[in-house]
Amino acid sequence: MTIARLVPLVILAASGFYLTQAVKLPLGTVAKPGAGFYPVAVAVFACVVALVAGARVFLSPPAVRPEAPSGGATDPARRRRVAGAVGALVAFCLTLPWIGYPIAAFGFVSVVLWGLGGRWQAALLTGALGSAGSYYLFGVLLDVPLPRGPW
Repeated sequence: MTIARLVPLVILAASGFYLTQAVKLPLGTVAKPGAGFYPVAVAVFACVVALVAGARVFLSPPAVRPEAPSGGATDPARRRRVAGAVGALVAFCLTLPWIGYPIAAFGFVSVVLWGLGGRWQAALLTGALGSAGSYYLFGVLLDVPLPRGPW
């Protein structure tokens, strides 16, 4: 069995186990989701993705993989993008308690998307929508205490 066939099976097994643990948490109601709502949703999504990936791998003919370059050197631009994303994540973690979740999430998403080559207008819009949406989901619907910052 090739690694391409093994990975979806491992992910399916892990997400299936995660789902069995997540359903033990209270789901809540439609009006007020409980602590188990998000973990169950993530587990179901992971199971579906693993099933689709597994079906594609098992039903498609094996692909011929090109040989990797012998030098093993990574493109310097890729290294800078990875370092920038890691730096943005570290900055997010360090500033989160002081500036609060909404601003930190907005900055993180915007900087990472812009650093990965997105237009700055799209990065700012996605950052605003992502931080507002995730704050509403976790802070309001699921009642998760998130750092609010100085205000």
